[in-house]
Amino acid sequence: MSDGSQLGSDRLVWSAVAEARRLRVACVLLLVVPSPAEAAAVEDDGRLLAGLGVDAICVQPLAVAPAGGGWDEPAVATLVAKLPAVELVLDPVAVAAGGGDLVALGRRTGVAVHAVDSPGQRQPDRLSVAYVRERLLAGDVAAAAETLGCPHRVAGVVVHGEGRGSGLGFPTANLALAEHSVVPGDGIYAGWFTVVDKGWSDGDMVGGICYPAAISIGRNPTFAGRRRTVEPHVLGVSANLYGQTVTTDFVERVRVTERFDSIEELIATMQRDIERVRSVLREAHC
Repeated sequence: MSDGSQLGSDRLVWSAVAEARRLRVACVLLLVVPSPAEAAAVEDDGRLLAGLGVDAICVQPLAVAPAGGGWDEPAVATLVAKLPAVELVLDPVAVAAGGGDLVALGRRTGVAVHAVDSPGQRQPDRLSVAYVRERLLAGDVAAAAETLGCPHRVAGVVVHGEGRGSGLGFPTANLALAEHSVVPGDGIYAGWFTVVDKGWSDGDMVGGICYPAAISIGRNPTFAGRRRTVEPHVLGVSANLYGQTVTTDFVERVRVTERFDSIEELIATMQRDIERVRSVLREAHC
C-alpha cells in the first residue's frame, strides 16, 4: 500500500510482487490519493509498474487512511475487511506514523504484515516510477523497459491527421491518446502496433495481432508543426484504422527528431529509419 504522492520514490511494488509470487496469490497495488481528481494521474503512474507483475490497481481517497497518515491497527483491520488479503506490504514510514507494531498488527488482524526498505536494504533508485518516467521522457525506452520488465505502452484512438505521411508514401495512424498518458521524448521509435478489438479486421490487418511499426513523436519540424503528435507507421500492411483503439509498445529509439531542408532528404531518412526499425525488431519479441 502506498501514498500515491510517494509512488515515485518507494519500492513497495517490487516487494509486494515478490511476496505475491512466493505465495502464489494476486498482487493488488492500493494507491491512496488526496482527492478523486488526482486518481487518474496516479493510476497512470501505477500502470508504469504493471509489467512487473501487479495484477490490479485500486485507487482510494485519503479518507481510507487514518487522519494521522499512519497505518495503525484499526486502519489495517478496516482495510482487511474491505479488501481481503493474506499479506500486507506497508510503507515503514506510514507504519511508524501510526505507532503500529508489525507483529502485533499481524497477530490481531490475522494477516501477515510487514514493511519494506529496512535500513541497509534499499533497492537502487532505478527501481522507481520516477526513474522510469525520467527515462521515457529522455527517449530511453529501452532502459524503461528493462526496469518494467516489458516495453512501455500507450493507448489511443486513431483519428484523422493532416495526411502528410500518406503524401510522402509513409501513411501513419494519428493517435488521440488517453489523458495522462506518459509519452516518450521526441524521436523515431521501433515498436509494436496492435488493434485492441480482437474481432476486428480490415485490409491486411487483424485485431489482437502486433505488427512492427516505426513510431514518430514530435511536432514535425520540417513542416513547422505546432502540435505534438504520436504517429505509428505500420510496416508492410495497410488498413482503414480510423476509430480503432490501438496500443503502441516502444522498444527502442532509432533517432531523435530532426528538421530537414528538403522533402527528398526527409524521405531518404525515413527509408533508413524503417530499415533500422526492422533490424531492431528482428531481435525483439512482441
